[in-house]
Amino acid sequence: MQDKELLAVAKDLIAREIKICRNLRSLASRELEAIVIDGDIDELLRLFEKKDVLIDELRSLVNEWQNIFESDRVNFTGQILEIYPDDKELAALVSQTHELAGSIMQAEQEAITELDKYSSGLRSNMAKRVQGKNAAASYARMGGSII
Repeated sequence: MQDKELLAVAKDLIAREIKICRNLRSLASRELEAIVIDGDIDELLRLFEKKDVLIDELRSLVNEWQNIFESDRVNFTGQILEIYPDDKELAALVSQTHELAGSIMQAEQEAITELDKYSSGLRSNMAKRVQGKNAAASYARMGGSII
């Protein structure tokens, strides 16, 4: 692949990655809303399915990078920056992907933390309900009336 063609392909791949990462970041924010605001597990599962599709798209991009460099290495943006160290547009695109990746990781960690809190609350609530039902059943067995 010629230099200009390689640079154009690399920029296209990175631009596609940015688009996918923006969508992933948006879904991570929506996950947080589904957990914290709505308590909507069905929506959360739908969001997980959408994220799976985007992650598959990222895997496809990795395959394209591997085909370009004929390598299993994963730091393709680092490799392309070594080839074109003076291309400011390329450097800006790579920087943008790194910022988005950091933002996604932070948002995912927040969503995981909130999901842990939510599920802990559910477990606690379920345990209280089970205890209440057990107490009511014991009371009824002892001849008491629940009504």
